[in-house]
Amino acid sequence: MSSLETAVTILGCFSSDIRELGVTEVARRLNVPKSTVSRLMKTMASRTLIEQDRKTRRYRVGLLPFRLGQLYQAQVDALDLMEAELVDLVDQTGFTGYLSVLSGSDIVILRVRQGRYPVRMVLEVGYRVPAFATAAGKVLLARHSDAELRGLLPTTLIYQHTEIRKPLAKLLIELAAVRQRLWAEAREETFPGIAAIAAGVGSADHRQPVALSLSFPVTAVSKKSYADIVARVIAAAARIAARTEDPVWSNQQDRSRSTSVRRSNTRGAAA
Repeated sequence: MSSLETAVTILGCFSSDIRELGVTEVARRLNVPKSTVSRLMKTMASRTLIEQDRKTRRYRVGLLPFRLGQLYQAQVDALDLMEAELVDLVDQTGFTGYLSVLSGSDIVILRVRQGRYPVRMVLEVGYRVPAFATAAGKVLLARHSDAELRGLLPTTLIYQHTEIRKPLAKLLIELAAVRQRLWAEAREETFPGIAAIAAGVGSADHRQPVALSLSFPVTAVSKKSYADIVARVIAAAARIAARTEDPVWSNQQDRSRSTSVRRSNTRGAAA
């Protein structure tokens, strides 16, 4: 392994869970002589790839990767990333896809990708619809606190097109579940006979979140294919969120890992 390869591998040892490492730990992880690792890490520190704590003598990621990360982040456009994923989702499922943003208590459609399914409802770019009655709107509303939503929405939500009347309290309960699972659904709430599944993605620099959604006739999918669509939408949003460093997705993944660890420890204790 070359020095460059070793340096890259060393950087890969750090993560949100492992923020500091000693030379001995790195040498053991890489199965590389401690003297080699020590010499290389000193060189990396001199080039600000990593930095050493003066008291503990342990290393953490340095300033240079941070600056490079900022440069990369500036070039990542969440909307373009989501459109690429949307194209793939539409190609895979045949259903119509949308990218939308929240505007007050409504959502506004920014991008549309028509599907190939014979029966479909296709809305145009710029179309507005009450957020509470759509899957896309729900995932975006869920990014706000209940207090913020009470200030934004009336106590009774009404959508004339499908004659829906929903108490705000009921919507808040629904959004609490959306925050936990990171996706939302709407079954015949926006249009009769039409269902939709959506996930939203933001970014570390708090740019406006965007919702990615697939719309399809209720009769066009079985329980199995419905679950498959949900999985595909979640996977697409997760890939984008990893690149935009969306804290909502990061926090949820951290909670999931913590839950898994607690369950594992409980099973171990029971054994």
